[in-house]
Formats: sequence, structure tokens, C-alpha cells
Amino acid sequence: MRHEKIDGIAHIYVEEGETEQQALRAIVKASFELARPAGLGWNQFDIGHALTEEQADIFIIFGDFTVAGQTVVRMDYVLGRQCKTVIYRESPGHFTLHKHFYESARGIPEPMLERAKEILTGKNTGRFSTTGYMFKGESLDLRFERYNYRRESGESDWDFRRRIFPDLFKDDPNTAVEFLMGASMAEWDEIDAAFMRAFFYNLDKSVVTFEEMAEFLKNFPADPMELRERRQSIQLN
Repeated sequence: MRHEKIDGIAHIYVEEGETEQQALRAIVKASFELARPAGLGWNQFDIGHALTEEQADIFIIFGDFTVAGQTVVRMDYVLGRQCKTVIYRESPGHFTLHKHFYESARGIPEPMLERAKEILTGKNTGRFSTTGYMFKGESLDLRFERYNYRRESGESDWDFRRRIFPDLFKDDPNTAVEFLMGASMAEWDEIDAAFMRAFFYNLDKSVVTFEEMAEFLKNFPADPMELRERRQSIQLN
């Protein structure tokens, strides 16, 4: 399987030795693996769960009479995970990913499609996959567009995330906190959790204004995402 972007749309091609069903199944499994919970989805989320082939096939709408442009994969919320994956069949062996449905929730699709390629070849990561890319660069821009936020000229990821935090927190506290930390809560370690407990202890939203919160974040010395990645690097070494 290979993929490329044409005019911003992800195109997926089945290669020799693969079947369309196998490729779609790998995409479904990869989408689920890298999806994270949102809202009430936490009630169903199991960090160690992976879809079996039989479970993955449930989301594949495919038959002998599939016509060009027809939906062949549809995943919204699956077992609490925000998958947001819709695939269209353009022609035999050629598929496209619904751009806005996926990217507004999860950012760029390339990491998911690369993981699908690994699954297709039988590769197992052997560990819980990180989704830190969702909080960086183009993925961060795509996801913040959903809330009508735009990056300022020359603004770093960390400056962008902490600038938006107070406003987003008013409407969606859980999502705002994940953006601030640069990771899904499912991927926080003990230090991340301790930091947030201290943060809310010192900035009780019932007595501290959002302007004061923004000022506090302006002076915060380091990006929690960068600190987490350093810890993970030390652990791996």
C-alpha cells in the first residue's frame, strides 16, 4: 500500500500482492489504534484494546458492485475512540480519505496511513503508540481551525497552544487541557498528572480570571510536551 497527497487530499493505492480488503482492514485497525477518547468516550476507552480482523471488517462497506466515489469505510466514535475516518473508493485499488472529517479532529493522516502500512506487513510496535504529532505543526493548525483559531506569524506550537488555552477552556475544558499539555490524557505520565493537579490548585477557575491564567502561562518556563518527550527519550535509552 502506498499513499500520497494530491491537492490536499490523501490518496491510497493498493499495491501488487495486496487485496483491497486487506488494505482497508489495515487502515481501520491503524485508525483505531491511534485514535484517542473524547468526551463521554472515556467511559468506554481501554488503552490496551486492539481491533481483531473480524471487528475491523465490520467498518468496511465493500462489495462486488461498489461504484466510484462510494463510501467503503466509515468510522466515527468506536469504543470511545474518536476515529473520524471515512474512505471512498475512486476506482479498483484506489481510495481517498475524507479530508475535513479526519483532519479537523486528528490532524494530518500520514502517521495513521504509515501505521496501516506496517500492519499490512505484519509489523507490531509492541507498545502503546504516541499521538504527539496531533499537537504539533500542521496537525495543530488543522485541529485549531475547527475552533476558528489561527496561528500568528512566527508563533511556535507552544506559544500557540498556551495563547489559545484560556479562551478554549471556557467552552471545552478537557480539550483545552490536552492542547495545553500537548498530549491526550491517555498518554500523560505521573509527572504530567501532578503538574495539572498543581496547576488547578494554584489557579482555581472560580477565583482566578482567564486574563490572569493567560498571564501565568506566558511566564511558564517550558513546554510540557518537550519535557515529556525528554523523559520518554531517557526511558528508552
